[in-house]
Amino acid sequence: MAQVPGVKKIVKFSQELRGGFGRFKTDQSFQLDYLMTSVPIQDVNQLSTASELFRLETIDFEELIQRDIDHKRVQKIANEYLSQGQGKVIFFPPLLACVVLLENDGSIKKKYDGIIRESVDEDGVPAFRTTWDGDGFQLDLPIGDANSCTRQILNNGNPQYFYEFAATLKLNPKRAKLVVLDGQHRLEAMRLLRRNPEQKNILERIEIPICLVWAPEASTAAGNEEDMVRDFRELFVRVNSEPQKVSGHFITLLKDDSYSAMATRQLASMWKSLTVPNGWTRLHLLEWNTREDERVDIRTREFSITTISTISKTLGDHLFGVEAAPDLLNLEEREQDFLSIASDFSLSGISDRTNGTDVDNIVKEQIDKILVPALDVLFRTATPYQKLEKSVDKAFQFLQQKVDENNSSFIQLKANLSRYIYKSDEMFEDSAKAAYVDFKNTVVIDQAEKVFFYYAFQQALIRYWIGIATILKPFSIDAHQAAKTAIAGAEEFCFKNEIQFLIGERKYTRRMLWKNANVNFDSKWARKAWLDLLCASLLNKKVCAAMVKHLEGDANLDKQSLAAIGEQLKNFGEKSACEYLSKLKDEFLKETKQSLGEFFSEERANQLRAMKESGHEADRGKFEAAIREKTDSRVLEAMEELADQLLISTEELQRIVDAD
Repeated sequence: MAQVPGVKKIVKFSQELRGGFGRFKTDQSFQLDYLMTSVPIQDVNQLSTASELFRLETIDFEELIQRDIDHKRVQKIANEYLSQGQGKVIFFPPLLACVVLLENDGSIKKKYDGIIRESVDEDGVPAFRTTWDGDGFQLDLPIGDANSCTRQILNNGNPQYFYEFAATLKLNPKRAKLVVLDGQHRLEAMRLLRRNPEQKNILERIEIPICLVWAPEASTAAGNEEDMVRDFRELFVRVNSEPQKVSGHFITLLKDDSYSAMATRQLASMWKSLTVPNGWTRLHLLEWNTREDERVDIRTREFSITTISTISKTLGDHLFGVEAAPDLLNLEEREQDFLSIASDFSLSGISDRTNGTDVDNIVKEQIDKILVPALDVLFRTATPYQKLEKSVDKAFQFLQQKVDENNSSFIQLKANLSRYIYKSDEMFEDSAKAAYVDFKNTVVIDQAEKVFFYYAFQQALIRYWIGIATILKPFSIDAHQAAKTAIAGAEEFCFKNEIQFLIGERKYTRRMLWKNANVNFDSKWARKAWLDLLCASLLNKKVCAAMVKHLEGDANLDKQSLAAIGEQLKNFGEKSACEYLSKLKDEFLKETKQSLGEFFSEERANQLRAMKESGHEADRGKFEAAIREKTDSRVLEAMEELADQLLISTEELQRIVDAD
């Protein structure tokens, strides 16, 4: 006769997670409990997304707490991040998931029918247990005492010590689901790879970090207005609809697929490593942590030289973006290294897109060897930038002096600056804010040199150096040396305060570099105008002579090569001057037509307006002739002033223009 088996209790809480327990509550908010834990990739299906768990027709619109999955984004995470881990670290921040109880019809339960709190003995270990909704889920907190614990929880109104790091959350998988609120695309990307037999092994060692949250007090007790659906929707809105998106300078700093961004990060690293006895790093001279997109090109601090965005954008557009990088980075000297990686590799394929770890490592070495030192020369050895750096050094000396005097305001300010906190509204102590004002007041910029700190000029300076480096490359002079050469020439003329070559009061800079008192750099041609005029300074014989002299002293070149370089520099200057003056004439022509009253007497202006509007071909011809005559007169005046600045005759400048 068959023996009847003994009756066994059904184990409803069959899903178990262990981790660190915590609570989150302000003085007025509802409480959230959470468990910091992880699950091995093999258990990834313990997690759900709302889009797969809930059918839209079974829940109210207000209960829709999760957006649909963007599958293109999932594929991007899987294919361009998780699958590309060779030679670098890969990590996801913890997924945020909520413990959701389901009603019989599959909808989200809004309130627990009951909450039971009790002391239990689990396998000889005393614990404080909370069970939600009868058989929904429960939490065990091992009990301790004041000698072994510091955390307390109320047990029937009495404080109870517990071990927060050894909590156990038990779920009834038929009723309790872990629904990912933030990180659903990361979750789906991991699942995508797991479903592919050829890629499954990529994730074998992953343990998924998770923060599980639940509403511990959302019961049906009288007077309780809390609603779990509303709680979880509020969480979702905060973490998904209003995220702190990557913005400002951080778009560049976190961009992994761009050589220009890589170069800028390397420059920042270099400047950070440059310290002086009083402890400040040269990274303070670089604006790198602005979060507002619209301010990335603007210097917002009195003691900075340039910005991350200025350098990265210019390198991206005019070095890597025009395929000049292979030459200027001397990549041909590493050709065998490239070919050892890929036999079909071509240097012409280097643009502003990274090419894979092995190739990128070689390019990075050349960036560190040549490009970063060149940028350091451009932005730290030029006189205006040297002067500012010395002024900033004095400011930090002043700061350190106050710290040595145990001035608490300056001690706090130093702590803020050491964390690269520059905004007063991010400094919580009023005394530190006042000290910051004193600190900034010790930094002095010569107003005559202010133009050299504008984005418009600095992008032109980088492009000027690229042009000089391109000329010098055939003479085996690398881009680092070219930067020194370019600065040697600029110091002879452009950076001299008494010359004021680029100020807005010049006839040849009006409407080109400046619009009234404002810098003109909004359009592509305006930015190039800054470059063209800077390069036109090569027509000044002292500029070319200073550059050739610098090369004569630092480069192993014969007289013939030096003469050839001088001639090419002059030709570069002539071409730039022609392009500048051609655009100047176009702009003067437009301006003359648009502002008749500014360039003609009132009577003559009225006559011209009548001619323009008469509709007769003859009148129209007379109008155009008068405009051209006035424009030519204005251009001649501008050329005379420009020639005077360059120490050449107007006739010589005209000859250059006519020969173009």
